[in-house]
Amino acid sequence: MSCGCNNVNSNLNRAVITNNINTVNGETKHFSNAGICNICHPLATEIPTVGIASPIEDAGYCPPIGEPKLLTLMAPAVYDESGFNLCRTIKLADFVNACDGPMSRTTDLLFDGLTVNDLKKATHLQVQVVDIDFNFVCPKSSRFSDIKPAKNNPNISRVTLRDIDVTIAVKVIDNNCRVCKEGMMTLRYLPGENCPGYDEDTNPANVAIDLYTPYGVAFAAENPAGCNKLVPIVNYVGFVGSDLCQGCVQDYGVMPLSGDGSVDQYKYLPSTHTFKTFEPNNGLTQGISAQGLAKVISGDDEYLAIGLTLYFKVVYFVQYKFNHEGLCVPPKFAVAGNLETKSCLSFVEGDLLEQNILPLSVCIPPKSYS
Repeated sequence: MSCGCNNVNSNLNRAVITNNINTVNGETKHFSNAGICNICHPLATEIPTVGIASPIEDAGYCPPIGEPKLLTLMAPAVYDESGFNLCRTIKLADFVNACDGPMSRTTDLLFDGLTVNDLKKATHLQVQVVDIDFNFVCPKSSRFSDIKPAKNNPNISRVTLRDIDVTIAVKVIDNNCRVCKEGMMTLRYLPGENCPGYDEDTNPANVAIDLYTPYGVAFAAENPAGCNKLVPIVNYVGFVGSDLCQGCVQDYGVMPLSGDGSVDQYKYLPSTHTFKTFEPNNGLTQGISAQGLAKVISGDDEYLAIGLTLYFKVVYFVQYKFNHEGLCVPPKFAVAGNLETKSCLSFVEGDLLEQNILPLSVCIPPKSYS
């Protein structure tokens, strides 16, 4: 729907450059400088309009006006998808607190304040998968995940997963439905046959799936400082952001102790305490992407069973055409309470800030123009 600025019969058009307007089958076609409205040329009263420009146009705010019926959009498209379920049973006594000291273990860990006692006392547990290490890059042993072309079909990729480490955020909920503790755990799924948690039916040694990947898969550097080998990978779409600790020394870590979180409730650990570094993963990229959901299947004072659903999607960014019907106006959130500063109160209770440089003329102009 047009705002009327390009309508030849509109009162906004005091002058129109007719060479830029064609009528085909009764439909007006607009080209560059399709219509000159009184926002950019308020003094234009006769043809041709030469040398008449408003201050708003001189400042570069008013581009050539036009509203095509179709615009283009670059969007991720899913070319193939598949998924499966796993279930891991772990003995609570086998959990290790990652903050107790240096260790070689990278899985079946509790950290961020969560303890075995918290799991035993919990009435309910709410779990959220925040990160998955699919073990494609820098394998810890001879067992690692890989992606290879399917036999006799280069457009099909066979993904084989082994020894994946799943990091889960846990909320401990009491019988009054209140969150009384939060923390993290890392569990290993698809382990070796002689490793804890292995089950031929619910948590086997490996899983293989075939996915349609006509434009290829994503890669990561396995050894950037060496031969620069690039390894096919699966991107996990999770919940780890890109914020970094601003006050940490590079060779040291910071471990929180139990308490109220004040300065004296932390201690610094030497670089011999090695912990996993979580890479940001909360963005969608091209190639094979995965998402995970977790659910507590059962639990008691000795054991905990957590189910895991994995979704795999082949995603490529593709350009599409779409009908353009104007800008979206988000609803304004009403803030409770009173502010003493009148100017701040006026701003908070006023309209939302707008981006007032418009690439196209669309429906209702921003209030910053009025």
